[in-house]
Amino acid sequence: MKKTIAFMLACAMMCLSAGCLKKDDFVVSHMEIPPIPEPYTVEDGIFDVDAVRSNINIKGQHFDLPQYITKLGKEWDVKFYDKKEYGLHEGNAMASLYYNGTEMGTVMLENSYTHHEQESVMYSISVKTSDSSIYGITPLVSTIDDVTKLIGPPDDEQKLEMPFTHTYRYGIMLGKDEQGILRGHSIVISFNEDDVVDMVSITYSDMSETEEAEQEK
Repeated sequence: MKKTIAFMLACAMMCLSAGCLKKDDFVVSHMEIPPIPEPYTVEDGIFDVDAVRSNINIKGQHFDLPQYITKLGKEWDVKFYDKKEYGLHEGNAMASLYYNGTEMGTVMLENSYTHHEQESVMYSISVKTSDSSIYGITPLVSTIDDVTKLIGPPDDEQKLEMPFTHTYRYGIMLGKDEQGILRGHSIVISFNEDDVVDMVSITYSDMSETEEAEQEK
């Protein structure tokens, strides 16, 4: 009996020294966030992704991107989409963003794992309401002419008649990585049939690993 107890204690000590975890536990690394610039603008007709991301405003509140959800003020809340229902891999997430109980947009998150959501980092946000703006581009208010005056002609334009789709894309978009996370520094703007903005979406995520993988091919 004494030998059994001693053996169990020895196993416990070995497990502690080796950093053993429960089967469903793991450590989520804390991501380094790139510096958030103070709000600034550039000359009209020029697209500067850092200037754009420094001027995200929702309900009159400045919004940083990227940022940890734990850095949001008490007025903010996020409600995560079900990973299985939306086909999201661990590490990748989507959520609705709320301000004082009002839904304001959709965010995409990385470093987001089940039971470790506090480590989630928002890297993309889409807004569709007139009390939100990204670099002065306001849904339901700004027009195509306003957009091109502010940030110039798009790097890519898509237009379909059925169903009606008209989008401008600015900046770099490398696509999704193995986790389904969008890699890029980009803004996408969609317009309705009257050439008025109906959605603005900005993505700012780490592109280094994706670029390295492309170079190795």
